Amino acid sequence: MIDSHCKNAHARRMFNGIARDYEGPARVLSYFQYDRWRRLLVSQLDLDPQAAVLDVCTGTGLVATDIATRKGCRVVGLDLSDRMIGQAQRNVQALNLAPSVDLVRGRAESLPFPDGSFDAVVFTFLLRYVPDPQATLHELSRVLRPGGQILSLEFFVPRNPVFHALWFLHTRLVLPLGTRFISREWREVGSFLGPSISSFYREYPLEELNQMWVRAGIDSVSNRVLSLGSAVVMFGRKGVSR
Repeated sequence: MIDSHCKNAHARRMFNGIARDYEGPARVLSYFQYDRWRRLLVSQLDLDPQAAVLDVCTGTGLVATDIATRKGCRVVGLDLSDRMIGQAQRNVQALNLAPSVDLVRGRAESLPFPDGSFDAVVFTFLLRYVPDPQATLHELSRVLRPGGQILSLEFFVPRNPVFHALWFLHTRLVLPLGTRFISREWREVGSFLGPSISSFYREYPLEELNQMWVRAGIDSVSNRVLSLGSAVVMFGRKGVSR
């Protein structure tokens, strides 16, 4: 197993390097699908204004601010990258959401919250950056109250042969070439992303991920594949007896 500090150090260094200009290139390189994915994710949350939500791998805080704006509840955004947290703080302040959104630097593998602290847990583009996805899912489940919602958004690999070929071309040619014109840090992301996604799903196919959620105490696990198979949203609720 890869040492957690190695994976954490790689993720922190990579995302620190792109924090300042993350949002624009991320939208372009996803063919402007990211905002649609994020809106769908947030729309699945069934919350009242008194709810507390944890947004893990919050990045620049786009999901956290969407939840606070659309659901009117309190959100805690957590990320490993201090520069991502800094950019998220600027976004929160620009939207006047500081009373509703708290930002914390931390690791998903070791969350600094008591058991059952949150009514919902959301995480985005997380599991490829942790050494033990199953243990991380258990930790995410730990801080969720029984009956609470848990949702994730992650890149995916299209299963249709034609779409897979187009996706492969995009991730192995378009991304590495396109990011070369942004910055050295983005060039690293462009070269890393496609192989990282492929490697993850070779080790953890979607069917296995569903079972991993169940083993972490999550019931009624389901998923929705988006954008011709390039992303997937997963849903579930923590079992009331857990």
